[in-house]
Amino acid sequence: MPETISKYKIFIASPSDLNEERKSIDEVVAELNLSFGQQNNLVIELCKWETHSAPGISQKDSQAIINDDIGNYDIFIGLLWQKFGTPTTDAGSGTEEEFNIAKRRFDDNPESLQILFYFKDSAPKSLSSINPEQLQKVNDFKKRLGKEKVLYWTFDTIENLHSFLRIHIPKRINTLKDKNKTKAHTKIIPETKLYKTEDFGLLDYQNSLQSKFNDSAQSLLNISTATNWIADRMKEKTAEVAKLNSIRKQLRSKELYNICYTTSQYMNDYASRIDVEIPIFFNHIEEGIKAMSSIINLVDEFYNETNISELESSKEEIITLSANIITSNQSLSEFRESVNQLPRLTKELNRAKRNVTERLDDLSLKMLQSSNLSKEIIKEISEKIDRIKLSFALDNIK
Repeated sequence: MPETISKYKIFIASPSDLNEERKSIDEVVAELNLSFGQQNNLVIELCKWETHSAPGISQKDSQAIINDDIGNYDIFIGLLWQKFGTPTTDAGSGTEEEFNIAKRRFDDNPESLQILFYFKDSAPKSLSSINPEQLQKVNDFKKRLGKEKVLYWTFDTIENLHSFLRIHIPKRINTLKDKNKTKAHTKIIPETKLYKTEDFGLLDYQNSLQSKFNDSAQSLLNISTATNWIADRMKEKTAEVAKLNSIRKQLRSKELYNICYTTSQYMNDYASRIDVEIPIFFNHIEEGIKAMSSIINLVDEFYNETNISELESSKEEIITLSANIITSNQSLSEFRESVNQLPRLTKELNRAKRNVTERLDDLSLKMLQSSNLSKEIIKEISEKIDRIKLSFALDNIK
């Protein structure tokens, strides 16, 4: 039978340098419709000018056609990177004009929509693609958002953006639901057309969560073991130099060269070890967070007063993992500094230093991103637990 459900429309605004990100958001929305949508009896519709507008003519400009075709929506998602976009009649770019429309709607009625804004913080593929004037406009707009009390987020990869959206979109839809209890409903026929993604259940997500976090923790342990190994080798070589110096007043250059050569080989071996572990560590963290997001979207159907402890246990596990990441990152930063202070004695040693520090910089960035994702999901779990407990309390009062 036809079922009456709530529809929430999300509009994506961005310049052309983020086309790949725009297209990829369809995947996130499909996942959320499967988990969050089914659980909450709602459907999310993604609106983009590519799919919801059409050729036409306007007395003003082409942006006016897009504005009219898109109409109203519930969530505005803005994306900016290097380009600000082409100026329109009323704004510095189409993206800015679309934001201005959303902001005016919010100012007129804060319950009518929510605004999410993300800036890509990633190096371009080539320096020739950078337009300083466009980049300055992006930075100026970022400052404007701060002044207008718009909290924005940064991301560096599509996967990183997906992880944030899986958390942030349900959060903001819940904000709208709480503020606006009279949300208009739309009849969707048939329901099976709404959810085309594979139908995973709670146990599937729980198994994935445990597996991915275990793999990530193991990878973190492998990195720590490798770091301890290289630190011991470097201490051995330092002690070897000190011993030879104590025997002779001056260390022969050939002996010192051999020590440097062996040390550089150890360092390159270490760089190769952690180079393998970095994507394993970060990808499993992202997959675990993804599974946890799906669990949060399904919990209302399964959790009650007696088994909410499972959700609290997952939260504690993520807190522990996040703390381990922060501690490991601090230790690795100290080790990186010790590597960076090695004297420039041979070309092999210099190359090995650069090899190790580049890998450690990449790992540090991935750890920072993982920590930020963990903080977001911990916050979402806490809010979900509070919602469930409040619901229990209200039921008991009734």
